Amino acid sequence: MHAKWPLLLKVQLIGLTGITLAKHSNDPKERRKAAGGIAVLAIFGAILLFYAVMLAIGFCLQGLGKNLPALTVALASVIIFAFTLFQGSSILFATKDHDMVMSLPVPRWQVVLARLLCSYIVALAFALAVAVPVTVVFFVFEGFSFGALGTVFLSVLTCPLLPLAVAAALSTLIAALTARMRFKTLLQSILGIALFVGVMVASFSFSFSANAEGGADMSALFGVLVGKLYPPALLVDMTLSGAAWGVFAFAGISLGAGALFVAVVAQFYERINAALLSRSARAGYKAKDVKSSSAFVALAKKEFKRLFSHSGYLLNGICGALLLLLFGIALAFIDPSAALGLPAADAETAIRVFAPMGAGVMMVFIGMSCPAAAALSLEGSSRGLLFSLPVSGRQILLAKAVPTFVIDCAAGIVFAVIFGLRMEADAVIWVSLLLTVPVYSAFTALFGSFLNYKFPKYDWKNETMAVKNSIPMLITVFGNMVLGAAAIALSAFVGPWPVLVIDALCLAACIALYIGFRKVRLYA
Repeated sequence: MHAKWPLLLKVQLIGLTGITLAKHSNDPKERRKAAGGIAVLAIFGAILLFYAVMLAIGFCLQGLGKNLPALTVALASVIIFAFTLFQGSSILFATKDHDMVMSLPVPRWQVVLARLLCSYIVALAFALAVAVPVTVVFFVFEGFSFGALGTVFLSVLTCPLLPLAVAAALSTLIAALTARMRFKTLLQSILGIALFVGVMVASFSFSFSANAEGGADMSALFGVLVGKLYPPALLVDMTLSGAAWGVFAFAGISLGAGALFVAVVAQFYERINAALLSRSARAGYKAKDVKSSSAFVALAKKEFKRLFSHSGYLLNGICGALLLLLFGIALAFIDPSAALGLPAADAETAIRVFAPMGAGVMMVFIGMSCPAAAALSLEGSSRGLLFSLPVSGRQILLAKAVPTFVIDCAAGIVFAVIFGLRMEADAVIWVSLLLTVPVYSAFTALFGSFLNYKFPKYDWKNETMAVKNSIPMLITVFGNMVLGAAAIALSAFVGPWPVLVIDALCLAACIALYIGFRKVRLYA
């Protein structure tokens, strides 16, 4: 019997990109969406290319060029592990097409294999985006050899398998352990957030300890990434040092991890899916007083409930706010001059330079937290029920923007107050900090809702596709990062005035979006 997993993989990849739908569609809107997605990915690829080349050149200038292949593998693997873990079990389980796939005459291991390979191809594309420019720099500085090329090719080709298998196994274990719990989604979200916070705290600890020792260099970065976070990459480094068997051992470990994961999960695939798709027993009904509220308040409550009902949606939606909160808390307990590794004579000057940048930093992280950019898409096939309610389209979009505004605003206020106190901000900087928090949070929320209205993604098979693989989310996150970076750079030279100008423009945009939402018409 012929293997069926290639066909399943092909169907998944077609649904993942959306290019085929646009190619065969007569709707110009679908083609514009596809073109916009390609443009955003191209911009992201260009930014990634730039940073990869700069990192590689920095390594080579410090005489560490021979370590670049191992660093590339470690860096790509750690990022793939983190993103796979944040996606949770949705890459394998509880998809909308589960019943249809289970009715096909296909062995369960082939279904698991097809789903894992779909994630592998996406991860490999990212790994190649990092590895190709780094490898070019490596050959320019260290010289070309076919042995090094073969080592890089085999290691990059297999490097996504181990982090994918380990992250998917952890997500599957969490899903299996919490599947029949009453608040399983909230527990999964808490576990994911705890892991995220743990990783960031570990990163902060390394950064500050490195500064205390006189500043972290590239060798320290290599030691942390390869020596501590991802030791298997040492096998790649050993190969380039003369041990030819190292890369084959690395490839064997990666392939073995992927095969073991498929074999084990295939045995419990149906049981885990059944548990995830079922609802746990609820407590007995208790009569309570009915509280009346406006339609808008009810819609806003629904959005908060939806946000906390899916771990991947929650973690992706609040990651920037979490980072901002962590930075603020860390800043409350750390002396800025000591963290910067500067002598006391230069600390005051450095603080005066850094103080105006606080608002720009908030813009970067507030822009990373935008559940509103995916809230409308998550209605999916049930959107007809929402759109048929006797409420206006503006009320619906504003309600979907509320969680983004509240979460970003809360984290921003904490950071702004701590940053202003620690940096001994003057009156103008305090105004820029406290004004940026509500204005930029409102702009991010409204702009995310507007983009999701213009570029909805209703045909998803699992919620992660709508949260991660969507044009509104990409534009919102990377657009805000670019704008925030520009604000940081300008503030370093001319103070907080550029931030105040951006705040004024964002406030005008918020007013325009609010007025423009009156013309919104939502159709199922």
